[in-house]
Amino acid sequence: MKVIKFGLILALTSLLLSGCWDKMELEDQAYVVVLGLDLAKEKNLLDVTFQIANPQVGSTDKSSAPNEPPSDTVTFTAPDILSAKELANSVVTRKLSFAHLRTLVIGEKLARSQLLSNALVASIRDPELRRETNFIVSAEQAVNFIHNNKPKLETRPHKYYAFMQQRWRDTGHVPYATLNRFMTRVNGELFLAIYGTTERKNSPPKIDEDDYLAGQISQVGGDPVQIMGSAVLKNGVMIGKLTGEETRHALLLRRKAINHDYVASFPDPLNKNFRVTLRVMKRGNTDIKINVKKDPPTIDVTVPIKTQLLSIPSLINYATNLEKQRQFVSSIKEHMEKESQAIIAKSQREFKSEPFVWYVEARKQFWTLQEFEKYDWENQFAKATVNVKFDVSLESFGKQTSPHRIEQKE
Repeated sequence: MKVIKFGLILALTSLLLSGCWDKMELEDQAYVVVLGLDLAKEKNLLDVTFQIANPQVGSTDKSSAPNEPPSDTVTFTAPDILSAKELANSVVTRKLSFAHLRTLVIGEKLARSQLLSNALVASIRDPELRRETNFIVSAEQAVNFIHNNKPKLETRPHKYYAFMQQRWRDTGHVPYATLNRFMTRVNGELFLAIYGTTERKNSPPKIDEDDYLAGQISQVGGDPVQIMGSAVLKNGVMIGKLTGEETRHALLLRRKAINHDYVASFPDPLNKNFRVTLRVMKRGNTDIKINVKKDPPTIDVTVPIKTQLLSIPSLINYATNLEKQRQFVSSIKEHMEKESQAIIAKSQREFKSEPFVWYVEARKQFWTLQEFEKYDWENQFAKATVNVKFDVSLESFGKQTSPHRIEQKE
């Protein structure tokens, strides 16, 4: 009997916990899909831009609002993101919500100032601001980037960024950069952010199709936005840039890779007038061995790679000639090691730190965190001896083993 009474009391008590006083209908909310941050003219203030999606555009309810734009963009000047959000609620008819926010655009001027990390650290307390939000640094002001981005094939802005995020992972031209990764690497470690722009530079085409920064790609037509390369941030401040090719090698040198394969062209070892196109795939984690007992420390890195030969414009028969295959593999190995050594030297010389997340492996060599901090990994890396080896294997030659023979008539 006591058990029954106790159960009834618990059941009645649970009724007091329910309620709908804080409920809000979907149509009462305005969903921010892109958030932009810029330096304001006033000291220590931000220009905060909200791109608010129109839920009727692109849905079955579009017939009720055929002439409405897919989104609305508004900008406010405020000390931080949350105060700008509250200020916007006095202007926008619906209450702003970050529930669907997936993209954060930072103007380069703000990224190069100390105010960026202060603003983001202060605003991360908002439970609606998701840590997996994409982190983009734009060459121009973020407000201009957002206004100029009008995709040809995507009506809804959030779908554009959702699809492009997957393309970025496929190509490896940009890093996997989120607000959470920025927060975890804001103290000392280098953070690679996605770099983009809507502005064009009159740059000539390059032989290396991935050796570009955003805005340098030779393009006719298509979407106005170019996303290529990465912005390098140290202690929450932007200090440099990496091209798409440098970004690819920086990601390959990490222990685990987000993009497991990509397509790239390399010089044809037997005919320097042509290039061959390969699919490059990691076949395991990068092996990283760090000896902190030496002065300077030594770092030995082995990257396991397998390749698929997709295109041979020179028409050289690599498929049935083992000697040519050995020359080919040796050439690819030498080329990738040379490019990786170049980005390592650039990190040691210009950045005085590393974007390869090797500090995680170095930290394992110490018993306590205090010992690791005393070791001063950044300073030690800048003078370290780094040996990089690519373990390259040739897997296949596509659907056709031997190239077509074309008779040249004089």
